Amino acid sequence: MGSVICNESDVRVEYFAGAEGVAMNETVSSTSDWRLMHVRLHLSGASGVEDFVVQIDSSTAAVHDTVLLTTAMNGLSNVTFSPGDGSDGIWLKEDDEVDFTYPNATAQISWGLEVIYRSVGS
Repeated sequence: MGSVICNESDVRVEYFAGAEGVAMNETVSSTSDWRLMHVRLHLSGASGVEDFVVQIDSSTAAVHDTVLLTTAMNGLSNVTFSPGDGSDGIWLKEDDEVDFTYPNATAQISWGLEVIYRSVGS
């Protein structure tokens, strides 16, 4: 989809969506230092045993890649996640990527993902 830029501290919102049975494999990154603030996932129905995973893909080296969240979606249809203490997010370097995956092998489920972040550099 696209992003929306707000006037509050360079906040950006990325929206992604997948149709029934489409696996999630989405990435958010920035060309300046940034903070991942909030993640929202909605499934159109309760999931099976599949995991929703949020992971840093470090621009420095694979040894610095970090899993931020793994949620077993057993029977869940919503997940919200605020890394850090919930107010300032988690700091990332420019060109670090955050990857969002969900296998979505249950063909009756569609999904929507919203990722909120803000730039902290130029």
